[in-house]
Amino acid sequence: MLAETKIKKGVVYVFDDSACLSCVDANNMLLLVTQFREAHSCYTTELPGGNVRSDESPLEAALREFEEETDLPCPGSAEFLFSMDLDLSTSKHRTHVFKAGFDGAYEDLALKKEVKIVSISDAVEQIKAGVITHAPTVAAILAKAGALI
Repeated sequence: MLAETKIKKGVVYVFDDSACLSCVDANNMLLLVTQFREAHSCYTTELPGGNVRSDESPLEAALREFEEETDLPCPGSAEFLFSMDLDLSTSKHRTHVFKAGFDGAYEDLALKKEVKIVSISDAVEQIKAGVITHAPTVAAILAKAGALI
């Protein structure tokens, strides 16, 4: 079990920026990964992503993390979707979210690692059920779902 730290009034916790990649195909199927998160002692379902290294841009980090976490080749291109601050009251932690398309060929490769391909509507239901709780993933799914309405 990890040691827990209580938030102290007046202290700001600073984290490296992070970046993730939202990949959706023409049929509104979303590529997600499941990862064990030690801080919560459970598996989470989220967009592929991670910390931005000092020698790379947020886009480069999102593409690198996509390859590392899925064992799949990067999409040919990606574009900026949004940035979000995860908790302005106690921390500095910004996540940059990018979007890219992918073709159905990824479905055949989704058996590698912990890759999942789900419809946007199923992803919204997983948010409602508390299965998907990773803030940048939730925001990206709801942004995409809102664009479909």
